[in-house]
Amino acid sequence: MNGFLKVQTVTSRAELPVRGATVTVSTLRPGSGRVLLSLQRTDEGGMTELVTIPTPELANSLTPDQPQGWTDVQVAASHPDYDGVIIRDVQIFPGVTTLQELILVPRGGMPTDLGETDSITLPSQNL
Repeated sequence: MNGFLKVQTVTSRAELPVRGATVTVSTLRPGSGRVLLSLQRTDEGGMTELVTIPTPELANSLTPDQPQGWTDVQVAASHPDYDGVIIRDVQIFPGVTTLQELILVPRGGMPTDLGETDSITLPSQNL
C-alpha cells in the first residue's frame, strides 16, 4: 500500500511561495540506514510533485494493538537565500495525501546567520 506526500515551501508568515528550493524526502530502513525517497526542486508555487511512499497496510492504522500504521519520513528544504529546515517524523498514512508546509526564513545577511538549519521533530499519532 502507498501514501502520498506533497511539500510546499513558503516564506515566514507572509506565506509567499519559495521557488527553486531543494526538497529531500527520506526514511530510515532497518539495516539500510537513511534511504532517499525523493529529491526535487519546488516550482513557481513553491510546490513539489507528488511523492509516492510505501506504507504499512491500512489495517495497521485501524486498531491500537497493531504495529505502527504509517511510515515516518524526514522532509528537508534548502535554498541559497533562506535558512534550511528539516522536519522529522512526518507521518504518511496508507491511501492518504499529506501536505507538508515548510516555512523558510530569509537569511539576515550577517555572516553568523549563514547556513543555519531549523530542525523540528513531530510527535507520533495516538491511535
